[in-house]
Amino acid sequence: MTHAGSLDLLKRFMACDQGRQFLDGIRDHIKGHTITDVEFINGGENISTILHLSNGQCYAFNDQELFLETLREQFNGLFRELMRQDKEECDEQPSIPT
Repeated sequence: MTHAGSLDLLKRFMACDQGRQFLDGIRDHIKGHTITDVEFINGGENISTILHLSNGQCYAFNDQELFLETLREQFNGLFRELMRQDKEECDEQPSIPT
């Protein structure tokens, strides 16, 4: 499916009764509650954000800003340094005798 096709399909989902009810449920789940804590979890290809709400519920979401590809673009130098450090640590490990 093309990007334009996906946009149209999501637009139609958001406009239909079932889609609106689903999104309203999410809105009701979050609206009016205070965020009491924020946690970040390594998802492999992204960092997921977990919001802990005052009603004891948690709300997880993934922001494009926290996807590995986006982070690499923004922090290119840092990722090069981290990868260099990983390589040095591997090189320093004693080899296992065979």
